[in-house]
Amino acid sequence: MTLSAGIEKFNSERFPAMEEKFRELEKGQSPETLFITCSDSRIDPSLMTQTEPGELFVIRNAGNIVPKPGTGELSVEATILYAIDVLKVKRVVVCGHSHCGAVTGLMNLDSLNELPEIKAWVGKSAEVLDRLESDTSTLNDGIKENVKLQLEHLLEFPSVSKAVAANELELEGWVYHFESGRVEFLD
Repeated sequence: MTLSAGIEKFNSERFPAMEEKFRELEKGQSPETLFITCSDSRIDPSLMTQTEPGELFVIRNAGNIVPKPGTGELSVEATILYAIDVLKVKRVVVCGHSHCGAVTGLMNLDSLNELPEIKAWVGKSAEVLDRLESDTSTLNDGIKENVKLQLEHLLEFPSVSKAVAANELELEGWVYHFESGRVEFLD
């Protein structure tokens, strides 16, 4: 289906059925969850969580990376702070996924020499490499460690650590296996 055909279908079928919901959203948003996931086209946060418009506040980037605060990644940092300080979300989910190209690149950094911007971006998670046993680690191991690292980076944001300490915010790590529909919940 082309994008324009999709818009036509949305306007003729889906929007009329949800018009009341969209009129309510016109007044503002109050999502419960900040959902941080990969830009990968195979991942659809609303589809996999069966949420409606207004329920998820979403950050998407290659590798679901949360750079440490103060590193100059203002888009990600501002979105996190808006979700925590203004929207007062109750949950942050960092959701990695199977077959992640960003983590594949991270685990083979030399393969990205011709793509310096991508190498620099995934390099923000280079600490994952120190956590892996290089001889026996699988891509899935790297994906899990990457999610855990991003959760640690989130805790370096004062607003996040304060809200977690006050039991006002939960942090969750997920790995979505899109080929099976299964979500693996990490400790």
